[in-house]
Amino acid sequence: MKKYFSSVICSRGYTSAYNTIYKKDTNSRVFIIYGGSDFERAIFFEQLLKNFKGYNLSVFNPFYDESPDGIYIENLNTYIISDSGYSRISPILSGIWEKYYPATKDKDYPLDLRREILILKAKENNCYKNACNVLKSASHIKEKIHTEFSPFLNDDKIINYVRRFCSRTFKNINGKGVGTIRLLSTPTPLGIHTHYDTIFDTCENVIGIYDNSSFVGSIILGIIKDYAISEKIPFFINPSYFANDIPQTIIFPNHSIAITICDENHILPFEPQEKVTIQRFLTSDSILSSKKVDALCSIENQLLENCVLHIYEGRDYRFKYNNLCRGYENSDEVIERADKLCERLMI
Repeated sequence: MKKYFSSVICSRGYTSAYNTIYKKDTNSRVFIIYGGSDFERAIFFEQLLKNFKGYNLSVFNPFYDESPDGIYIENLNTYIISDSGYSRISPILSGIWEKYYPATKDKDYPLDLRREILILKAKENNCYKNACNVLKSASHIKEKIHTEFSPFLNDDKIINYVRRFCSRTFKNINGKGVGTIRLLSTPTPLGIHTHYDTIFDTCENVIGIYDNSSFVGSIILGIIKDYAISEKIPFFINPSYFANDIPQTIIFPNHSIAITICDENHILPFEPQEKVTIQRFLTSDSILSSKKVDALCSIENQLLENCVLHIYEGRDYRFKYNNLCRGYENSDEVIERADKLCERLMI
């Protein structure tokens, strides 16, 4: 099972990735799930995962919760996606749409309850907006860190490293692919989380660039990304929190290799096949700015912690309005509808 985030919060605002997750295959089937509360839809998707155990699955989680809001069943070339919350579906998706599949029938909540739910949802959204604003501040700190490092960068060493990497990795290439975004890392209510199991499952070889500033690492990955685009080599990008187009990780599925930036918030749970430290790409004078950079990194990490707290607070409001709805929920009906959808697909 491969896990991705269907949405993330970054310094440029909220981002949904379904327009890159979905392959736009006209032969694929797409079931859009609507209706019910967040809690009921979570039950719906958990039941789907039980029923499709043993299938090749990609599971998509929103940034605020580990409960899935979408799955792709590779064996059946079928997407089942929730059209609610923060992972809204792009209207441009192609394929055979079967839009109207409810998780449960609509309920007529009392007026007072509906009003309270709307108030709590507004507070939740405000928390996520605050998280985005904090990440904007963190991205400004990141820019200052990069400014500190710029004068000490050894361009020749970076170019030579990238040249060697590309020559040994992409021998006899016959490029026909394009680059797409795969969201593998994002701030969540429990901290910055990365689906490293998905990276490791996809790639036999992982190169870790150890760089708390992320400046040198992002330059290296940016150059490699540009090379892959020019040669039409297929790749996936896991973007950094501060910019959707700056990679934290780049994966080459056809070559079973990933290169990722490791810092205090992205610590690999396994030993990479190759470790790269940024000191080799800096001049000896860089030590002069190291203390200032360390201080800026500390401020950035504090801002990231504040971002996580805002997201945690937002999820707390979500739990509150879910609890308000519990007396009106029908878990048995949700499970029954999930089972019927599975039977329909397995015929």
